[in-house]
Amino acid sequence: ASPAEVAAQVDWLGTCLLTPEQCELIYLGERGVATSKKKGLLCVDFATIAPATSRRIGGELAKLGISYLDAPISGGSWGATDATLSIMVGGTEGDFARAKPVLELLGKKIFHMGPPGAGVSTKICNNMITGTVHVLLGEAMVLGTKAGIDPRKLYEVLAGSSARSNTLERMVAKFVLPRKFDPDSTIESIIKDLECAISTGKALGVRLLLANIAQQCFVEAAGRGHGQKDVSAVILPMEEVAKVQVGPA
Repeated sequence: ASPAEVAAQVDWLGTCLLTPEQCELIYLGERGVATSKKKGLLCVDFATIAPATSRRIGGELAKLGISYLDAPISGGSWGATDATLSIMVGGTEGDFARAKPVLELLGKKIFHMGPPGAGVSTKICNNMITGTVHVLLGEAMVLGTKAGIDPRKLYEVLAGSSARSNTLERMVAKFVLPRKFDPDSTIESIIKDLECAISTGKALGVRLLLANIAQQCFVEAAGRGHGQKDVSAVILPMEEVAKVQVGPA
C-alpha cells in the first residue's frame, strides 16, 4: 500500500523512477521509505536525477540508519532485457560491496564512482553527451539528405568514419531510417536529464552551452507533439524546417 510498507519487509530495495520529484516522494514523502525507519535497509536508486537530490535523499536516510546508493543505469531497454546494463554507483565502499552481487545480475559493467552523488554526476555527463549528439546527428542527416545524398549511404559512411558512435548506430539505424519512433527513451526524459546537468552546472559554475542548445531542440520537438516519442524524434522538426525526410531506408 505504500513505499514504507514495502521497505519494512525487505533488506534490499531498488527503485527506478523518472524525475527528482518522484524519487523524493518515494523516499522522503508521506508514507515514504524513510517513514519505515528500518535500520540496515539498503536502498539502490537507479534513476537519473540531479546529484543534489540524491545527496539530500541519502543524507536524510542516513540519519535513520538506512543506506542509500545512487546507481543510474545506461544501456536502454535492450540492456535491461539482456542484463548487460552499465551501472554507475555513488555511495560508501561498504554499501557498494553489499549491493554488488545484485547489481551484477542486472549489468555487466559495474562502476563505483565515489561518494553519494557520484553515480548520478557520472550519468548526467553521459546523457549530456548522448543528448547533444542526437541533435548534431539529426542536423547532419538532414543536411546530407537535403544536399541530395542517399541517407542510407550517408549513414554507412559516417558509421565507417570518425563520426562513428553508439548514438549514431542507435539513432539512425534503429529509428530514423526505418521511420520508427516508438520510444526506448523519450524526448521528455532527455529534457529532464539535460535539466539535471544544466542545474548542476549552474550550481558548480560550469558553462554548459551545447547542453542548453540541445535541450531547446528537444523542447521544440516536444512542443510539436513529439514528447512521448523516442529521443531520435528530435530530427522531425529539423526535417519540417528543411522540407526533407531522412528515410525510409
